[in-house]
Amino acid sequence: MSEKTEISIWFFCGILMLAYGVVLIATGIMEFNHPPANEVLLPFLKELHPTLWWGVFLTAVGGFYSVVFRPGKQ
Repeated sequence: MSEKTEISIWFFCGILMLAYGVVLIATGIMEFNHPPANEVLLPFLKELHPTLWWGVFLTAVGGFYSVVFRPGKQ
């Protein structure tokens, strides 16, 4: 008899955060050379590149959650 195991919802949250983080990192890197035409950010935020840093944060947290809550881990 095979035993069914449930997959944690946090694993899926981690995968989703990881995917969004990678997209935001790519967007943040592209914004270095080609800034958006209609800049909505406050002037002092433009220099800090919040898109890139938020992408790095989401990638790190998503990677952590994906590893810690991966299926099959006992």
